[in-house]
Amino acid sequence: MVSITIITGCPGSGKTTLSNLLAQTLPKGVHLHADVFYDFIADLIPPILPESHQQNTTVMRAIANATAAYVMGDYDVVVDGIFGPWFLPTLAEEFQSLTCPVNYVVLRLPLAETIVRATTRLKNPTSEEIIRHMYPLFNNLGEFERYVFEVGVSASEDILIDLNQRCQSGEFRLNWSLVTR
Repeated sequence: MVSITIITGCPGSGKTTLSNLLAQTLPKGVHLHADVFYDFIADLIPPILPESHQQNTTVMRAIANATAAYVMGDYDVVVDGIFGPWFLPTLAEEFQSLTCPVNYVVLRLPLAETIVRATTRLKNPTSEEIIRHMYPLFNNLGEFERYVFEVGVSASEDILIDLNQRCQSGEFRLNWSLVTR
């Protein structure tokens, strides 16, 4: 049976790197990089601003629909992006007709390391201001803390093996009743 794995976390937490590696381990794996969906918007409102809510919800729907299309084509989808619990109700609406399991993984590493990674990466560096805005949003998740995957500073290959095993065991299987109540 195919599955969806949502990998989220603060910018700089390793979402894209890990998602790409994970998709490559799957026989029919697809990696959807959610940030690309924002690139399609000609007059983009910075996604961290309150007035971007409608835009961000539309982008979440587009990502969910693209994910569903691949799932219906019998692909395992690994999608990475900023999918805080606040976006899960939108995804639940879009995924309601799908019967595949959905894993939800929140990557977390120390703030100092997150800042270094995000601000010094060659492709699309993120400002420290944005990191400091987003970091607390992924560190106080309440009942969604069970989906946190502490990344630390291990090698990507070691993280991938651990994540893959924990997803296969069902540890990160999303409980939709947390989302839809």
